[in-house]
This record gives sequence, structure tokens and C-alpha cells, in this order.
Amino acid sequence: MAVPADAGPPTEPEVTKRRVREEVKAALRQLSAEQMAQESATIAARVLDSRAFQEAPHAVIYVHCAKLREVDTTRVLQHAMEARKRLYVPRVQDKDANMHFLHLDSLDALETMPPFGIREPRPTYDDGSERHDVLQVDEPLELVVMPGLAFDRAGRRLGRGGGYYDKFIAAARRRAEERGWPQPLLVALSFRAQLVGEVPVEAHDARVDAIVTADEVIACSPGAADALAALGAPGCSGGSGDAPP
Repeated sequence: MAVPADAGPPTEPEVTKRRVREEVKAALRQLSAEQMAQESATIAARVLDSRAFQEAPHAVIYVHCAKLREVDTTRVLQHAMEARKRLYVPRVQDKDANMHFLHLDSLDALETMPPFGIREPRPTYDDGSERHDVLQVDEPLELVVMPGLAFDRAGRRLGRGGGYYDKFIAAARRRAEERGWPQPLLVALSFRAQLVGEVPVEAHDARVDAIVTADEVIACSPGAADALAALGAPGCSGGSGDAPP
């Protein structure tokens, strides 16, 4: 994307974000397909066993992109469909950080979109009617399962620079507050290579409530430990300001 002619020099947070992004991308490139598959399977099992997933009637879950080396969500999506949850998945609207989260009634409704090969829901149902948008239906949203590029144990999240999830989260939180609904639980899925000591953030960057890795579930907000614990099991580990590099 072209930089406006009157744009000033990048700020310190922007420079730090750029550096962290490059470091994490390099670390992800070192992961083998087998390692990513193993970690993804363990992460999926943790999500599926959690109280948050099992008790949420409505959920936003991202569809992973292999090219971007994201944690595989195929198993989580399949189980959500089998459990007859009201499931919503992202579809990019434009380059201004606008993204719809549309109702998914079948995995066959996903289509591969350029340039990264991300699978997104077709905008209409088989009967030609428009798919329901999670921000336009009269029902609460209990769970958001989201990707990211880098995370720390305090719940700070670094995306890929588009701002799509930050914008959606802000809108979802406003809507829940206006309707008197509980706030959705924000859960990020992360490979080990994506955990860093501290993620650089700015005022608009949304933090997540929990981070699920192959090793643990990191609770980053009050109540997240109980929500992400397996049913009948004790709560998960709490977060802190720092994490091993």
C-alpha cells in the first residue's frame, strides 16, 4: 500500500511492531508442516474441551490460512458445526479494515479467495438470500476465536497490520454494551513461536482474554481461566506481563 506523500516518519511503536512482525514471521517459517500439525491438534483439543467452547451457543471462529502459517482451525470448525452452534466466520469487505462475520451453515459454503488463498463464506445462502451478519442479528456473541501474528502473556496481540480484528472487536464490544449482553470472550490461538516477551501496542489495539498454545491456556483477564478450563478440570494458568522470548 502506498504511503501518503505527507505522512511523517514512522512512530516508535510502528517501528517496533515492524521488527516484531519480521522476527515472528521468520520463526514461523522455521516450523515444519509436521510441527504445525502437531501443535494445531493439541490446541484444537484444548479449545474443544473448554467450558467456553462447549457452552457457547454462538461463536466467531476464524478459518485458518495455511499460506500465512496460522493455527489450523478445521477440527474446531467441524465440531462447532456438528454441535449445531450458530457459527460465524470472516469475510473481508474492503481494504479499509472492514470485515463481515457471516453465518456459516456448511463448510461447503467456503470459497478460496486471492491473494492468500483464505477461505471465506459465500455472501449468500443456497437460496440466494444474504447470509446473516453477527453484528446485525438480535443475539449475543459469547466466543470469538481469532488468529494473530504475535502475543504476550498479558494478552497483547499483534496482527498483520490491517486492523480488521481490532475494528470488529470494538464494534462487537459496543454492541454488547448497548444491548446489555455479556462481552464476548476473546480467545487467540498461537504456535509456540508466536509468543514473545512483550508485544508493542497502541491505544486502538485490543487485548485478548486468553491465549491457547500447545503447552497451556494462558488466562489474560478475570474469569478467563475458568471459562477456558476443561469441564470438570481446574482453571488454566494465569498471565503476567512477560513471557519467555
